[in-house]
Amino acid sequence: MKTTRRQVLKSALAASTVFSPLAISLAQSRPLKMAVLYPLTGPFAFAGQAGLEGLRDATDYFNEVRGGVGGRKVELIVEDTGYDVSKGTAAFNRIISREREDELLFVYGDSTGLSKALAPEIARLQLPYTATSFSTELADPKTYPTVFVFGPTYNDMMAALLQQIRRTKGKARVALAYSNSEFGKDPIPYVKEQAPKLGMEIVAEEVTPLAVPDATALALKLRQANPDFVICHGYVLTVEPVLVKAAREQGMKSIFMGTYYSAELALMQRAGAAADGFIVAYHNPYWYDNLAAGIDRLKKFRAGKGKDNAYKTTYYVGAYTSCSAIWEAYRRAGAAGKLNRAGVVESLNNMGDWDTGGLIRSMRFVNHRLPYTKLYRANVKTGRFDAITDWVSLA
Repeated sequence: MKTTRRQVLKSALAASTVFSPLAISLAQSRPLKMAVLYPLTGPFAFAGQAGLEGLRDATDYFNEVRGGVGGRKVELIVEDTGYDVSKGTAAFNRIISREREDELLFVYGDSTGLSKALAPEIARLQLPYTATSFSTELADPKTYPTVFVFGPTYNDMMAALLQQIRRTKGKARVALAYSNSEFGKDPIPYVKEQAPKLGMEIVAEEVTPLAVPDATALALKLRQANPDFVICHGYVLTVEPVLVKAAREQGMKSIFMGTYYSAELALMQRAGAAADGFIVAYHNPYWYDNLAAGIDRLKKFRAGKGKDNAYKTTYYVGAYTSCSAIWEAYRRAGAAGKLNRAGVVESLNNMGDWDTGGLIRSMRFVNHRLPYTKLYRANVKTGRFDAITDWVSLA
């Protein structure tokens, strides 16, 4: 077939467009993105809003102080899920359909349920992913090679709490109160398997909605079981304050415990004196922690922008920490000439040498989770949580 002069010129023009310095410059100037699927409305909106502020501060810090990725800015694409799996899935599909694969290098989801729903598609797209969830199931690099849990799993947290129970009272009576959700149910099989091995007896198991306005009946059931310890899980201060308050009103002397999402000062603010002694597993510094250099740098950055440094919640600090690590993974991938999804995964798998500034013990992933936590006890007199252990390694 004869090639015409017009076809030759057309091909040359196309090639010059693709490979011209201008085209390359435009591609390199486009921002790198992370999608954020957060509960900005719904039952956990207060946590979602606080977390989003942390993500935005981490993004601003990375762009303004660290210079982005070789000069390229990073940005967040935010969608509200309302803590609803179907709404979150629809938001994910919208983002994937419109964003470029070479720009959207990470997705940050909002729950155990949403994460499990998205997992097959995340795997198919080989898309790096994390969530506000610390789901045990997702910390499996063989099944989900691009999913990372930026903290200990719920099983890990329960292991730390069970260790504390054993240290306090070997053959203890333990009650479980958890939400009827993927979040709530996640570590329960593990606890029920491990407790008898440690000489403990599960004397009650109460399953509730995500939130309850009155816990009088629930507290009565627990009191009748006469537990030494009550472990709460699957809530974001939507049950714990009213439960511990009702329990104390009914004369219960049990020690109450909770996982990451119970570890917020609002527990004491809402429950008052009843929350004193409540033990939690928590793996980031509190805003008032003067020994965390990463928090100190963040406070100075915020002050320089004219922002106040009033107390920031654990949800804020956790989101800031995870986002800072993700942007660092982008930077490392770019420096290695692998600024793509696979490059970000590779960088995250080799982040053990990153100086976290005390934001978490280490960024060395073990089976795609960070198996380190501390235990804290609520001190109502000071309004703070006091550390009662050093770092507990769970791997």
